[in-house]
Amino acid sequence: MLKQRVITGLILATVFIGVIMQDNSLWPSLLFALVLFIATLELLALTIKPGVVASSLFAAGLVLLFWWSLPLINLQLLYWQSLAGLAIWMLIGLCLPIYRYSGNWPLLGRIVLLGLGLGLLWICIHGLIYLHQYHGGWVLLYLLTLVWVADSGAYFSGRKFGKHKLAPAISPGKTWEGVIGGILANLLWMLAVYQAPVMHNMIIGLNLSLPQFLLIGLATSLISVVGDLFESILKREAGVKDSGKILPGHGGVLDRIDSIIAASPIFVAGLFLAGTL
Repeated sequence: MLKQRVITGLILATVFIGVIMQDNSLWPSLLFALVLFIATLELLALTIKPGVVASSLFAAGLVLLFWWSLPLINLQLLYWQSLAGLAIWMLIGLCLPIYRYSGNWPLLGRIVLLGLGLGLLWICIHGLIYLHQYHGGWVLLYLLTLVWVADSGAYFSGRKFGKHKLAPAISPGKTWEGVIGGILANLLWMLAVYQAPVMHNMIIGLNLSLPQFLLIGLATSLISVVGDLFESILKREAGVKDSGKILPGHGGVLDRIDSIIAASPIFVAGLFLAGTL
């Protein structure tokens, strides 16, 4: 299982890095449109379960709407979207401690969860595409590595040292030791990136000081944990282990991007608040 997980992870990372490092924005936009389509199908399956045909039509319509909206992306829209995403994720984080499993949410509640998930997914992908179009693949790659390093650090430190449960009512496997391990791994990664010549040129272009760079990175990695827990609630209420089966060893697309959905608006909002966008 671990071998399959590693192989799939390497393939996914290779594809994502290869696409986002393209100068042409067409391929990243196509990739994110595909992600939006599959993630929408999974969100529908986790919430209102409308069936394959209805789900496919809805997801296809959302992708077409998304494609139509791409030329409308601008700094003002991105600013308000990122701040809205920041506010929503902070509110979700505050509500996590009071969550209690029901197993039978009413239809209205599941519709609200669906709308919330789709809105946050939309904000995330808009932010990723804007970063790629106007700041290049290196900035986008750095954002993704913040999530990947935090996830890896949390996974291995949690397995080695995990004793104190983070949110047992939501995800019994996650521990405070894992979260701390992920943050420490990210801190080391950020310090290394800040000194790397290629990434340093990108940082100068964004006019970020070291304290700003570290603060934005730490906030991004912390909120990414909230995204993971939010998806765990969706899966727990739906009675499934994974959001899908499309990725061997990993589950569904949402299982891979839940942290990124939370991290993206916080990263973009941090750049705005630092006055670099």
